[in-house]
Amino acid sequence: MLLAVDVGNTDTVLGLFRNSSLEGTYRVSTKSIFSYLASHSSKLRKCHDTIISSVVPTVDKQLKRCLQKNLGIENPLFVSHRIKLPIQLTVDYPKEMGADRIVNDSYAYYQYRSDVLVIDFGTATTMDYINAKGQYRGGVIIPGVKTSMNALIDKAARLKPFSFKRPKKILGRNTLSQLQSGTFVAHAAMIDGMIEKIRKEIRVYPKIISTGGLAPVISPLPRYVKKVDPHLTLKGLHLLYSLNR
Repeated sequence: MLLAVDVGNTDTVLGLFRNSSLEGTYRVSTKSIFSYLASHSSKLRKCHDTIISSVVPTVDKQLKRCLQKNLGIENPLFVSHRIKLPIQLTVDYPKEMGADRIVNDSYAYYQYRSDVLVIDFGTATTMDYINAKGQYRGGVIIPGVKTSMNALIDKAARLKPFSFKRPKKILGRNTLSQLQSGTFVAHAAMIDGMIEKIRKEIRVYPKIISTGGLAPVISPLPRYVKKVDPHLTLKGLHLLYSLNR
């Protein structure tokens, strides 16, 4: 079995693959990943190898030691621009490309083999365009929904944390519903607007796929986003493992 690990700024997602079948997924806070691996080592020891996508460099060395100590995995594969990929990173500085985006873009192109736009709703909302030749041509980084919400609450003395759900109407009649509308509906409208501008710039209509922890909540709102794959990153990790081991 293969253990796929997606280390994000907020959460870490683990995926267990038996051959090409995803048999289980687990989401834990990144701050708790080391204690989680230690306490679940008996269950995870059946994994023979690991591939890791990490956007938190300070975690990497300790994570490697933790895998060695608890699972007996000596040399986990870390995703970077240097490994074998099904896409070309035709941008100014490939080494700056986030590992999670490399993984998502690789699998999206591998799956569709055509122009594709990948939207990831996480700590940041990212949008990446890969053309029909498999060339990553660029992207957009936007403050994520919860990131923006928390920043607003921190700066506005009279605003308090609120329930994270879609409002019934756009025009709220109280502070809570107005915050929910500004969080959900406004973010969705921005995504639609950005898609329109990207289409105009690249002069094609790419396939659009969304993923990320908030994708199931946000993706139903933008009119252009039809495909949601919550396991896109884990599938991409499995793909890159098969290309590099």
